Amino acid sequence: MIELKHFRLLRAIARHGTMSGAARELGYTQPAVTQQIQSLERTLRTPLVTRNRTGFRLTDAGELLLRHGASVLATVSLAQAEVEAIAGLRAGRVRIACFPSAAAMLLPRALGAMTAEHPGVSFTLAETEPPKALEMLRRGECDIAIVYLYVTAGSDGPSSLVLEAGEIRTQLLEESVHVAMPKGHPAAAKRWVDLRELRDARWIAGCAGCRGNLLEACAASGFTPDIAFETDDYVALQGLAAAGLGVALVPDLMRAAARHEPGLALRRLHPMSVRVVSAVSTTALMGVPGVAQTVAALRESAAEVDLADIPS
Repeated sequence: MIELKHFRLLRAIARHGTMSGAARELGYTQPAVTQQIQSLERTLRTPLVTRNRTGFRLTDAGELLLRHGASVLATVSLAQAEVEAIAGLRAGRVRIACFPSAAAMLLPRALGAMTAEHPGVSFTLAETEPPKALEMLRRGECDIAIVYLYVTAGSDGPSSLVLEAGEIRTQLLEESVHVAMPKGHPAAAKRWVDLRELRDARWIAGCAGCRGNLLEACAASGFTPDIAFETDDYVALQGLAAAGLGVALVPDLMRAAARHEPGLALRRLHPMSVRVVSAVSTTALMGVPGVAQTVAALRESAAEVDLADIPS
């Protein structure tokens, strides 16, 4: 019979490439690791591990079993996290995964209020972009994932987050997206900038996994952006734009969190694009007072952010 320990064992062997490395990770002796693998191979009647010149690797059958094991272990981890939370074993700690500008603008006020009202609750923060944050939630590695979704007028992109069964989304705020450029740029004289006017511009964008909105918005306007600079640092992004090295898309939270560059112009975007920021958790975790109270504090914090008063 295949057991959870077998999935963990195959994962450790794949990670380390040696029986001794897998044994150290799992707290076994090397002979015990070898015996468990041999026993599982006899049960399944096929080799799962083979030796090569540098150590060990999984066979095709072992790789197949490992792929199934990844989802099994993630489900077990999430179930354990939820049960522990409901049982009160972690009721005093809330784990949050959040992207940088929301961490800067929403978390300080929300967590400060929580700490003042509920001093027994503590927090941990993993700063990461939405896809990874949702993965962490689904693996049981965080209790709240703060994520965003861009919605661009005229695009065929998704209008809502794709949630899995048992996940709950709480919308925190909706922010406008602006185009950032140097004040001397010809388009800076306008209140609204049509993306088609920037088809020949050089662009500053985030990492490959973070530039979906830019690619989608430009595609809706009939062109592919020439991305000259890549940075996930929103301070650097605005500095590069102010220096005339490119143009960039900047949501409200990002421009609020960074210092305002004196040479930077921020103009409304056409077609209009907004970024919807939400907190995602699970039905079970939202039954834990600390998690539900934190989500409520995040909503209150978001309501107090006056994006209209941010200078542009």
